This record gives sequence, structure tokens and C-alpha cells, in this order.
Amino acid sequence: MISEQNWRPGKRVAIAGGGPGAISTGLAFLKRGYDVRIFERQPECKAIRWCCPFVDTSLGDSAILRAEPGQQRVQLPFNKEVERRMGIKGWHYGVLRSSIFKKILDLMPEGITHASHEVTGYTELEDGVEVEFRNGAKLTADILIGADGIRSPISHQAFGEPGLFYTGIRLWLAWCDYIPGIPESHGVISHDWQYQASFFPMLHDGKPGFEWWVVEPSWEEKPLPDDPKQHLSGILKGWQEHVPRFLEATNFDTRVYRWEIYNRPSM
Repeated sequence: MISEQNWRPGKRVAIAGGGPGAISTGLAFLKRGYDVRIFERQPECKAIRWCCPFVDTSLGDSAILRAEPGQQRVQLPFNKEVERRMGIKGWHYGVLRSSIFKKILDLMPEGITHASHEVTGYTELEDGVEVEFRNGAKLTADILIGADGIRSPISHQAFGEPGLFYTGIRLWLAWCDYIPGIPESHGVISHDWQYQASFFPMLHDGKPGFEWWVVEPSWEEKPLPDDPKQHLSGILKGWQEHVPRFLEATNFDTRVYRWEIYNRPSM
């Protein structure tokens, strides 16, 4: 049973989804005096199960684009004026999605988020909107926000079939602690005719490290490798620019995220 205490008509905002977008939206509405309820279908609000970089990062001088086996195509020096105005070294300050999401969640008052509550649809009323849940419960709100992903039932009901299509790209996204001997001052984007393998320096809890990723061609329902580390080792065998070293420095159980890339037609 969802409490309707502090649930004032004209101020009621229901948010489907419990990710960073939903939580930050809820905080913005609370700051402006609205009553907010956030509904997450998972048992708890948390970042995706593996850590992954939340912001592209760099700590130093430049980004380098290389073609395998190591020929440099271009070097892109960082803009010193950007560094001066931002007050940080490099273009961006990087954090992990899980880290920044924890900080956002810490700002949320108790009683706002409701886990294990899957929003399945809504009915428009004359004076609001009736929110419908998988377990049969209903709640009346003034505003319903669908922040529940690219397959959002709220978005589907409002705008129809999204027309998602697979892009033919599989991304392996990972991060690791600092590895001695790899320059802290630049990032590398490298590729051959089939794969891309890249890395950038980053900070995690104030400590230097690296985010790295591998992009491979794929197709929908392409079988998953039994051993991702062995799979990526085969792709990166003989690769230049320190890339193979990241395999041994990375915990594949907690610091690697596989991302199947989907897109949708322009609205």
C-alpha cells in the first residue's frame, strides 16, 4: 500500500523508473515544492549491475586517434581555455555511474522511492492521471513522468511503438585502477578494419585509473561468449597502445559491462 500522506492534489508527481534520470528529476520537483513518488520495478534503486563510466574523461594533454598497427592519424590537444574556466585538468572530470548515482540517492529523502513497483500504464482523468502497477494497485497523480528506459510502457502508451532497431554494434565497457607505465596525460582511440579499442584516464574517488572499451561488430541474438575475458583477449591479441594490459588489470566480474546498442528513428 502506497501512503498518500504529503500527496496534495495539484502537487502530485509520479515518476516511473528509479535510475539517475528519475532520481534527479524527482529531486528537482521536490526542490520546487512538489510531492513526489518514484516507482522502480527492481528490488532497489541502483546503477546498472556493473560499473561503467558516467562521463567521458581525461586528465591531461591530448587525445590521440590511431589506426592499427599503431600509425597515428591525428593528435587533438586539449583546449587550455576550457581547463582554465573549468578549474580542472583536461576537458572533463570523470566519475563512475555507480559512484555518482550513490551521491544522488543520498540526497533523496526517505519515503519517496518505492522499489518493486512496476508501472505498466496509465489512464487520463479529468483532474489528473491514474497510474497503474503490475500488482494491480493504482495511484492518482497530477503528473506522470516516464523515466523507465527505452522500452518504457509509459512512452509506448503515449507515443506508440518506438521502432527500436539493433545497430550491429556490441560494446564492452570497463574500468580499472592505474597501471604504471601508461601515460596519465592522454587518451587513445585506436582501431583496425573491424574493431575499435580505446582508453582514457579517469579519477575514481580521487584516485587515478582508466576507462577502456572495445567495440565489435554484432547482430541481434548473437551468442554471448562463455568467457568474456578470453573473447576480448582474442580480439586484442597483438594490439598496440597498451590496450592488452587492461585485461589483466580489470575485474571482469564487477568492472566490465556489455552493452548491445539499439537506436530508434528520429521523432
